[in-house]
Amino acid sequence: MRGLVKSCLGSPYVTRILSRRGAGAVITLMYHDLRDDDDFGNWLRVRASDFDEQLAMLGDLGRFVGPGALADPSQLATDRLNFLLTFDDGYVNNHRLALPLLEKHRAPALFFVSTRHMIEQRTFWTDVVITAVQAARLEVLDLHDFDLGVFTFRSGDDDARWNDIQRLLVALKTVGNADHPVVADVLGYLCECHAAILDEHLPRFRPLNPGEVREMAASGWCTFGGHGHDHDILTYLDDDSLDYNLSEPRRILEEATGAPVVDLAYPNGDFDDRVLDHATTAGYTRAFTTVPGLTNADTSPLVLPRFGVGGFESPTTLRYMLNRELTRG
Repeated sequence: MRGLVKSCLGSPYVTRILSRRGAGAVITLMYHDLRDDDDFGNWLRVRASDFDEQLAMLGDLGRFVGPGALADPSQLATDRLNFLLTFDDGYVNNHRLALPLLEKHRAPALFFVSTRHMIEQRTFWTDVVITAVQAARLEVLDLHDFDLGVFTFRSGDDDARWNDIQRLLVALKTVGNADHPVVADVLGYLCECHAAILDEHLPRFRPLNPGEVREMAASGWCTFGGHGHDHDILTYLDDDSLDYNLSEPRRILEEATGAPVVDLAYPNGDFDDRVLDHATTAGYTRAFTTVPGLTNADTSPLVLPRFGVGGFESPTTLRYMLNRELTRG
């Protein structure tokens, strides 16, 4: 029954009706990365062909806008929806796979980059975990030695298995950032047990490098924002580390792109009043969360909502989620 409801509410007809009702509003979509169609599943990576189809659908429903439209309502369509595309973290496939499709559909996008990973070509620790589980096709991961218990992963390569992986990621993020002794020990264990697999797969999920960022900025379709220098959860940091993690991305990205950097995405979506104050002091005028919702004139520019799009959403599911938000709005 639930699947039938999703199918009905995800129909193109319903989306068209609701998109007219929501005319003038901004829906910000949060992506992370794209993957080749034959690569293993990952909620954080949308298949390139699916992204192509999604852009075609969104372009038919509304207008693609850049982040500057949030500060200048004259850039927004008033007779249809406005879509702002964002990508978190800063992966090489943003350049290799996403940029050509953005150009094809004439869709600007805002890319949030964790700049230490870009400068040092440092792998995101979450990719170590996900790749070890997926490429090795793990069914069980015993982390009793780290006081985290046993994690099991369902077979297949779908959202059910991803929910199991997400349970592991949440458990680690709840402990702390990558430099927390427990998290660091788990990562060391995975790197030791699955060294060959990680060496094979992680290079294609590497961060963008400065040259690729410059090329993307020069294309005219890409704007850049900060995502924490270390990609640490900002609420865990002391004041000095927080200021450093907010200021370094602006300095590095402005040097790389030659353009002002005023947009921020909170890593993992975590923020509090202290983080908001430090973000303002660091020079950010807009900041994005991971909480879904419509953006309108009453939305705080430092708590902007975003609608997460994952690697297991079909076009019908994406339309259903859009329709649900438009109904609430």
